[in-house]
Amino acid sequence: MALAQRSLLATALLAAGAGQAAAHGFGARYDLPLPLGLYLFAAAFVVALSFLMLAAFAHSPNDAAEDTRTDITGYVLPRWPGASWLALVVRWCSVLLFIALVVAGLTGSPDPFKNPLPVSVWVIGWVGIAYVSALIGNVWALLNPWDNAFRAAEWITARAGSRRRLRPVLAYPARLGVLPGVLLFFVFAWMELIWPARDQPATLACAVLAYSFLTWTGMALFGRVTWLSKGEFLAIAFGLLARFAILGTSLSQSGGRLSLRPPAVGLLVDHPVPRSLAAFVILMLATVTFDGLLETPLWSTITDQALASVSVQRMAEVLTAAPQLVIMTAGLVIVPLIFAACYVLVAGLMARIATGGGTAIPTSEMARLFVLTLVPIAIAYHLSHYLSYLLIAGQFIIPIASDPLALGWNLFGTKLYLINLGIVDARFVWYASLTLIIAGHVIAVWLSHIQAQRRFTTRHVVLRSQLPMLALMVGYTAVSLWILSQPIVEVAPQ
Repeated sequence: MALAQRSLLATALLAAGAGQAAAHGFGARYDLPLPLGLYLFAAAFVVALSFLMLAAFAHSPNDAAEDTRTDITGYVLPRWPGASWLALVVRWCSVLLFIALVVAGLTGSPDPFKNPLPVSVWVIGWVGIAYVSALIGNVWALLNPWDNAFRAAEWITARAGSRRRLRPVLAYPARLGVLPGVLLFFVFAWMELIWPARDQPATLACAVLAYSFLTWTGMALFGRVTWLSKGEFLAIAFGLLARFAILGTSLSQSGGRLSLRPPAVGLLVDHPVPRSLAAFVILMLATVTFDGLLETPLWSTITDQALASVSVQRMAEVLTAAPQLVIMTAGLVIVPLIFAACYVLVAGLMARIATGGGTAIPTSEMARLFVLTLVPIAIAYHLSHYLSYLLIAGQFIIPIASDPLALGWNLFGTKLYLINLGIVDARFVWYASLTLIIAGHVIAVWLSHIQAQRRFTTRHVVLRSQLPMLALMVGYTAVSLWILSQPIVEVAPQ
């Protein structure tokens, strides 16, 4: 959330008398002790080295396939007393909190720094829950207010009589897959990165209500479970991230039973995922990268050249939109298409190598078989890009919680809490980003290698098929670190 982040933190710094904020909210950049190119080369080298180590020490394909299938099962945790009642309480609290936030957005302060809705949606909701989902488990399955409200409606109608039960009206078209979720996620990304009114509480509340109507309509037409898995983009996104987590089953499962498993193995699949789900993964990775790209000198150059174009000016007039919005929207469309083209190219090379080794497999199937191995990269980029944003901008919820409706309350005694801008600095964020990006790519290389061992029968085909994927991982490591470095570091003199 590059633009929202800058506006939030810049205002906070100005209010504190600290002058204008730099990108990511830091007053000064971190001076790299070595040239940036050396960091990029070293990171790419570590990723490549991880592949060489896998090639040297990995098990045979059949043994690895058996080992990972066992690991995915994990250890099923025993049921614990009161889990169902606690889950019910949490579900009701999520619905009540949702209602309170919407009311606060509509009737509370128009100042985004005094209203709980913007920080709850963009910081706590999107960034915070994504972190928890990826590292611990799918908490959204328990907290989802739209799901919980519809569950309550189903329960009420079931108790009122069988004739009034909420039943699906239509059969969901299987050929659509998660395409509604893909489209809604794109709209959400546009709102997060480009929409000028994203920080206006009342407008944001209206958008939340519109999405609520759409979600409940989808559940009523196609069934609650079906729409959650096909159209509710947050459930799809957090569910994908939770495949990486150590808790392997949904927190909404009856009785609160969970399985404990090694991280990331939930991203291994026995069969290719649907095309629409593959598109969702690519879109997730591309949008967070585009967010980072918005803070680079490269994007400033692209914007300046585009603003000088007559065609852009005419398009802006036709759409009655600011030229900046048109350019950014075009970028949000083009970047995912570039990502998809690069990934399909890599999948095509992998398919050709595998076919040459005696294992015929179409490019589409290859792409859908390995696409979930990219999820650790999306998680690493999400963690590194939004870390400072969560730690600094997330503090706004502390004073707001004491007076959510701007009525002069001080419910928790935190109304006068001062935002601690020094909780992280540029040096910490740079080295945290460096570590996370390398770790994410190394895990992705490992997952891709294991996935190849589960699909192919010979070691030779496994290793050769992974060379195009390795090239993609190495290249994206350098590119992503370069993007992340632009707003937070100063390049050492050559």
